[in-house]
Amino acid sequence: MRGLLILLLLYPFLEMYSLFSLADHIGGGWTLAWVIVTFLLGSALMRNSKLGGLLTLAGTLREGKVSLFSLLWPLRVMLAGLLLAIPGLVSDVLALLLMLPWKGPKLANIDMSQAFRQPGAQQHGQDNAANGDIIEGEYEHVDRHTPNDRRLH
Repeated sequence: MRGLLILLLLYPFLEMYSLFSLADHIGGGWTLAWVIVTFLLGSALMRNSKLGGLLTLAGTLREGKVSLFSLLWPLRVMLAGLLLAIPGLVSDVLALLLMLPWKGPKLANIDMSQAFRQPGAQQHGQDNAANGDIIEGEYEHVDRHTPNDRRLH
């Protein structure tokens, strides 16, 4: 725990040292351009990863078998965007490492279909007619005629 605290305290100084040494090698203008471009890339990654992450997570949960790796996979893009938005080379390198296409092992196979079932609910594909879950009825499709003066076009 103490090592993590020391690492968190040293992190901003590592970032500043990396930026100063980069400015020393390539110049202050190019370093400023680097910081601005990585901030814009990180912001775009964070903005665009929201919907994709939610869709991936929903698809994974719908399958029923979930691994910890597949749950955290969409989160890595958001974290990489956050690291790119932070000025510094250390965070940029960590963001690039997160964006590499790692193929991880299944850490835990959990049958999530049992966890989200309601008591007494049937599995998909089973015959619900035997339990009386089918409601029969009639319906009528009604189209109301809209006068021409009430239409928008």
